[in-house]
Amino acid sequence: MTRRAAFTFIVLLALAMFARPLVRGEVFTFRDHSDYFQPLRYFTAVELRNFRLPLWNPYNASGEPWLANPQTAVFYPPFWIFLIVPFAQAYMLFLLAHIILLGCGAFLLFSRFGSARAAFIGAIALMLCGPTVSMLDIQNNLTTFAWIPLVLWCAMSGAPAIASGSAIAMSFLAGEPFFAAAGALMFVIVSFVIPSRADGEGSQSSRRGSFPFAALRVKTTIDVALTAFCLAGVTLAPFLAMVAGSDRAGAVPAEEVLRDSMPLADWLRMGVPGAATHQHFIPIIYIGIVPALLALIGIVSSVRNRAGRPWLLLLAVCVLLSAGSFLPLIGQMLAKLPLTVLRYPSRVIPLGTLAIVALAVIGFDRIVRPRWLVFVAVALIVADLVPRVAPLLHSEPFNVQSVPYSPNVGRDGKILRVSQPQRTFDRRAWISGYLNLLERRFDAWTAAPAVSRSYLKMYETALRRRDVLDAMSIAYVLSPSGRGVVVRRNTTALPLAFFRDSGGRIIRPSSLAFTTNAVFVVIDAPSDGVVVVTQQEAPGWSVEIDGKAAAPQREGVFRAVRVNRGHHQIVWRDRPRAFMIGSALTILAIARMLLSKNFVKRKWHKKFFSRDSKFS
Repeated sequence: MTRRAAFTFIVLLALAMFARPLVRGEVFTFRDHSDYFQPLRYFTAVELRNFRLPLWNPYNASGEPWLANPQTAVFYPPFWIFLIVPFAQAYMLFLLAHIILLGCGAFLLFSRFGSARAAFIGAIALMLCGPTVSMLDIQNNLTTFAWIPLVLWCAMSGAPAIASGSAIAMSFLAGEPFFAAAGALMFVIVSFVIPSRADGEGSQSSRRGSFPFAALRVKTTIDVALTAFCLAGVTLAPFLAMVAGSDRAGAVPAEEVLRDSMPLADWLRMGVPGAATHQHFIPIIYIGIVPALLALIGIVSSVRNRAGRPWLLLLAVCVLLSAGSFLPLIGQMLAKLPLTVLRYPSRVIPLGTLAIVALAVIGFDRIVRPRWLVFVAVALIVADLVPRVAPLLHSEPFNVQSVPYSPNVGRDGKILRVSQPQRTFDRRAWISGYLNLLERRFDAWTAAPAVSRSYLKMYETALRRRDVLDAMSIAYVLSPSGRGVVVRRNTTALPLAFFRDSGGRIIRPSSLAFTTNAVFVVIDAPSDGVVVVTQQEAPGWSVEIDGKAAAPQREGVFRAVRVNRGHHQIVWRDRPRAFMIGSALTILAIARMLLSKNFVKRKWHKKFFSRDSKFS
């Protein structure tokens, strides 16, 4: 069996996992699929299909940066399938493509230090194991994680800087900055620790610690870093600007940072079917009996095997980081970082799983392995894991009108939730996550991983003070009632936009429209006063009155502008400087790629793509 045959089996196995929803035109429904990623993808795709660049989401948190949130994946090429394929099919094909990418990338990576047969077993185990399939509903983690084996393969194979930088950039554009940063860090470590075939293994210049090798690696690493940063700049620059003013800059509560920590004992349960854990971020941590046993053999043999030591180190780091609140020293370190880079410590479980499966690959090569054993091992892995992960693959038809309330709820005022529902509550009735985006309702809160610190303070105050609640244009309040949800109308809430004179008189605009990069207000002002739109003020927003630039003002955290008596057309537009800078960097990086001699260099492809991957 050749490498091509291995890839073919990986594709067919992935297709079998997704066959039911693809044939029926359905989508996965477990947890965050329905109320977070599906409305997020749907809203973003609709905007792009209508040739509107979604710089801003006016419907959540009184407006929030949208393109700057990497999870929206606006400039991630695989996401563009949503522009040409019906949503349900596009959603499933998007996930399917990343499962295939993960399997094929893992096979290439494992082939660098293990036999082709062992690499094949490792790729199948990584594709089907609980931690991987558990990421389907937190799919920005999956889409970025799927690139990490390829990123590490680039480091081990000595891929050109353009190829390596492109893989790292794609991992960030896929939507999970933490995994992308982890992959980039591992790339640097592997590049310096493991001499690649491109360096000429065994040659004088490739010896670790020699000046030529170190100088070459430093130069290459800088080139890779600049290539990756610039290629991802169109999203990375706005993301960094957004994070700087968000709660991630040292304002996330410690209990939130350390939620879903995982003790050491839970790692020992990864080879035990049906074992319960102390965290819920990764609902199934089971990796399978066969990979677990092989990993034990790999761990024992790695004491003398240099290839296994980096994976042991990665596993040890993941075990420590995931412990979070269970290890006070680690918990304090994570909670006191000036920038919250890791929220929910169990997020690192997939990285630890990658290390365990890599050790299983090494373990398989340490046992007597007749040719037929690989097929037996694969059959056992499939039979063991598929039934375990099946509950995560439940699917139903996609429904845009899933919220069980009149479309008027949340149209002329924002929604606020009070108290905390029980776990048995219907997430649709609670309008959780981004469900409000399906029918474009205004929600005072956000499901985004970062929120403005100033807005967060105002929101928390609104939960205690009626005057602040009214000032935020919160017209609908959701609260638990028995096993259901009650929607109450707040008749004293201010409009989403209004004119106010010096006497405090409030007048509604004659016309109001929100888009993903502008706000349009038409007002007939009976006197001089101020026009307020209860959208967050943020860098990059400018305002015009009757086609002429005006001086923007602030009304607390909201936007305002002073007007004279009369009829006025007011337009706020979003032109964030970070997006402009990032776009320029990405354009320069693409131009450099297209002009490079190594962009599609057959000689490099033939020399370094992989060693002979025949099963023998």
